[in-house]
Amino acid sequence: MRLLLLMGLALCAPPSGAAQNSARKDRPAPSALAARAGSAIDWRDDLQSALRGADRPVFWYVPTIHGSPMDRTEQIDRYLLAGPFSWPRTIALLNEHFIPVRMSAGKRVCEEYGLAPLRFVEPGWIVLAPGGEELAREHQITTFHPARFLAPLAELVGVENPAADGLPGSDRDPISTRWTASAELWHRGRDEAAREAWRRLTQEHPEHPLAWKAAMELEGFGPLVHAFETYADLPAAALTPSADGTTAPAGVFGEDELWNRGTAFLLAAQRTNGGWEDSTYDFGGTDSLPNVFVSISSICTIALLERAGGLDERDAALESALERALAYITDEEHLNRQDSDELIWAHVYRARAFERWIELRPSDAKALTPHLERALADLVSGQGRGGSWAHEYANPFVTADALIALSRASSIGVTAEEVQSTIERGLASLLRCRTSAGAYTYGTPRRGRARASLAASVGRTPRGELAITLLSPRDSIGLAKAVALSFENERHLLPARKYDDHTSSHGYGGFFFWYDLHARAEAIAALPEGEATQDARHRGREQILGLAEFDGAFMDSHETGRSYGTAMALWSLALLAEKTRSPGEARDPRSPR
Repeated sequence: MRLLLLMGLALCAPPSGAAQNSARKDRPAPSALAARAGSAIDWRDDLQSALRGADRPVFWYVPTIHGSPMDRTEQIDRYLLAGPFSWPRTIALLNEHFIPVRMSAGKRVCEEYGLAPLRFVEPGWIVLAPGGEELAREHQITTFHPARFLAPLAELVGVENPAADGLPGSDRDPISTRWTASAELWHRGRDEAAREAWRRLTQEHPEHPLAWKAAMELEGFGPLVHAFETYADLPAAALTPSADGTTAPAGVFGEDELWNRGTAFLLAAQRTNGGWEDSTYDFGGTDSLPNVFVSISSICTIALLERAGGLDERDAALESALERALAYITDEEHLNRQDSDELIWAHVYRARAFERWIELRPSDAKALTPHLERALADLVSGQGRGGSWAHEYANPFVTADALIALSRASSIGVTAEEVQSTIERGLASLLRCRTSAGAYTYGTPRRGRARASLAASVGRTPRGELAITLLSPRDSIGLAKAVALSFENERHLLPARKYDDHTSSHGYGGFFFWYDLHARAEAIAALPEGEATQDARHRGREQILGLAEFDGAFMDSHETGRSYGTAMALWSLALLAEKTRSPGEARDPRSPR
């Protein structure tokens, strides 16, 4: 009854009166206090002058490099300044044992030190001996943990890791203790209590580096509020540096441990209002962020549903998180229906979340069906005149996603008015985007024959063919072929994982990484059982298991964020799991065994 009432109230809520559709990006600057974050380190701004007469190793922090496709280097720089470079233990280690340099790498310096896009992904650092010899380097730093960040640096200068306990400051320092307590409040979902603790820190200790960090977090620039900073317990093996930056070394985590850690991360990243709002993906403008949050929150809901469905016993914390997540994604106040850039994703992923919830928890079907019907109606009404769907532009991948959502809903007996004609026009548009080789265009062509390469279609081909297979199988090139083509060409996608914009590698950006791997996982899950399917499932699973960050979370672009990456990875792992029960046989963990 409580769920029925909750869903009914949310369904009747008025639509959001958010800003009108605009691609304008509102990106304010930090306050004077927040802008001091990271300044307690004795930075020099020129590498060569630091090397001249150096009596200690030079720690060179590289915010960005010449020719990088990274779009928001300023934001990443703020994460480092307000994260590791604000931790008292980092400040002490760098100032005492190194000559710290903060300098972007220009063309000549890049050539000298072998820094090139796709080979060195910012942010990163290089440590040089006093004579200029390189001692160590690390790049692709996207998870901040005191013990892991300081472990390689402490080893270089032969001292004990000052953050071996995993904390940014000593527990004997009262200000550090206050900071750690405030971070714990945030990770427990007590948002306003954490913010109040940060406000008091800035007011009572305005000259302390952790007060500057607190200001950055309060103003939305810090890594903690965007889920990049963690103080989670880590196994010793996770502290070992990796050639892939903050990716976990091979063999540190098994699949069960990644499910445990990924779930714990998502629970800690969920906000008081029930949503996940750590993403900064604003390509569609600042007014599109509410729809980005709803989309990602729907994906997180699916991941947690999959986790709950795989447990033998009911998990109270998980069930509470799911209840709050459902309230968030069914609340119309969280959408901006005036935004046309990212609204389609909210419709697609809300529909997918409602569909999966009904599949796994059929006792909630009566309460959730009206919400699913509304999401489907939104998809139908959002179709363009030519049959395609659009987010920032009309394209085949969002068209395929809309069709897949409509098909999945139909499989559980939920549909929308005019759905058949909508599907027919969508399929016709999708087929116009496909080349004879099975590649899909990036955008919907306005006229003429489709032109696209398989190298650029690692996710679009399996996604497009899944939609066609579900709705018009005679027109498909075959899911097995689509999956094989995806694997054959994935080398073009993989290097772009941690960039936030399009790269020279066939236009891929990090925001396509988990999106494309998930598309392939869903295509594999739809293949008929057999040895080839088992091989594809195994290959996909092993690949995902090797992509975890050292804390067990996942990510691609820093703009889409770690909640999105972790949820997409877990959803993909669920799709690639051995089929032990059909969707209709899935057990609701709230029910007695």
